[in-house]
Amino acid sequence: MSDPGSFSSSQPLVSVVMGVWNPHPLHFPEVVQSILAQTHQNLQIILIEDPSERDGREMIRDIQDERLIHIRNVDRTSLPDQLNQGLRLAEGELIARGDADDIWEPHRVATQLRIFQEDPELVVLGSTLTVIDDRGNPLGYRDYPRSHEAIVKAMRRYNPIAQPVVMFRREEVLRLGGYQKEFFVEDYDLWCRLALAGAKFANYPEPLLRYRIHPEGMKSTRLKKQLGETIRMKEAHFRGQLTTADQVRLMAERTLLWLPSRWVLWLFGRMTFQKTLPGPNA
Repeated sequence: MSDPGSFSSSQPLVSVVMGVWNPHPLHFPEVVQSILAQTHQNLQIILIEDPSERDGREMIRDIQDERLIHIRNVDRTSLPDQLNQGLRLAEGELIARGDADDIWEPHRVATQLRIFQEDPELVVLGSTLTVIDDRGNPLGYRDYPRSHEAIVKAMRRYNPIAQPVVMFRREEVLRLGGYQKEFFVEDYDLWCRLALAGAKFANYPEPLLRYRIHPEGMKSTRLKKQLGETIRMKEAHFRGQLTTADQVRLMAERTLLWLPSRWVLWLFGRMTFQKTLPGPNA
């Protein structure tokens, strides 16, 4: 891909941080292209790749763009380590996170940046997701609570911020020590720590990302482990604060751990995907 052209240096710099491991040969280049094609062009794109049987550098070797920084570590680390490595290299005040198999809508960065500019107190901003299959066909939507109050209330039950589409203020995250490795659900843990520290949250009501479900994705292969760690993390952060409804959800999640993985994935989809998108005031 050739250089996308000039952009105004007066545009705020947004740093994209992505951890990469064993990237898909078709999906990974498509994701990078969708980031480079953003309507907001002043981006620093930091890809931190851990070694695997696949080399992402080979997959995007034809993409020549000065905004792209691709680092391949010598040894396997962890996703929190990769993300913190990217945060240390980031120069932008705002960080746009992403995964190596989810497609960005062209206006994602511009939309989120505008909302941050309108609300200086905002720290974390997610959005609704369009859910797609391996071939990019839409399956439905995943919606989240919109207001700060509703997000913080929901955090005791589930993760109300979708990390593949999240944008946050870099300094606020670094002030809390960045991503931690205590829990497998490193993003959920970070949102809980930020919420307990008083950070302001929001979710944009329209989809800004196409979230891919495919056989190789960690979303399906590690769902039960993620579920178990989610239970442990909620008990650690919100012990003594859980309502009766929160406790009922915990019991249901513990029951899911005893089911076959394929059943858990099916139930997870039934609980979190919907065929139609709610209205903006939902």
